[in-house]
Amino acid sequence: IRERERHQRRRAVEYARELWASGQPCRGHPYLTAKGLSLLGANGLRTWHGTVRSRDGDDITDTWLLVPMGWGGKLVNVQRISSKGVKRQIANAPQVGACFTLDRPGAALTCIVEGLATGLAVFQAVRHARVHVAFYADNLMPLTERLGMSGSVVFAADNDHKTKALRGMNPGIEKAKNAAEYIGAGVAYPTGIEGSDWADYLYETGEGAPKRIERQILAGAKFVMP
Repeated sequence: IRERERHQRRRAVEYARELWASGQPCRGHPYLTAKGLSLLGANGLRTWHGTVRSRDGDDITDTWLLVPMGWGGKLVNVQRISSKGVKRQIANAPQVGACFTLDRPGAALTCIVEGLATGLAVFQAVRHARVHVAFYADNLMPLTERLGMSGSVVFAADNDHKTKALRGMNPGIEKAKNAAEYIGAGVAYPTGIEGSDWADYLYETGEGAPKRIERQILAGAKFVMP
């Protein structure tokens, strides 16, 4: 069984790298446009036209946004995002501890987020930040353990208030707080919006949103010792 799993994993990583190699440089995508995001930070993304099976078993043919998922400097998986926001990773390829980093020279603040749109919104609003995209809430802790961050650090968390209303739990905030406490970092999350993340905040609150995002995230940051 283990040998079969290793073979499936190896083939999945190979496919992810082949898919990434076949992509084109991102010069815009409907998913980003719909979120009100610019292309700042999108130079590390690619696009690819093809068919992907959804979780419901439907085949979706679209021009997909490709987001590289890296681990230790190597590409191990690719997240595909459709024009309408359907997200699919490569099955059997590694995900735990993988991330996509939006970096900039001389970054004075490190932000950790769940999704790509949130990462771009934060990167575009907080002028001196590098941003690590974890892709999903359960990956925040493994990523934190792997990266070993220090300096000014903040988890720009999702506020899953609708999930809390339905199930009594807010995984975005709870998992971000757990990871932040592990290293002594801060947490900042949006409030007073219909959506749940900082990309939603940017879209919903309009003019002046980037400055408000920057102010709130800087206020939530804490200094982490090496």
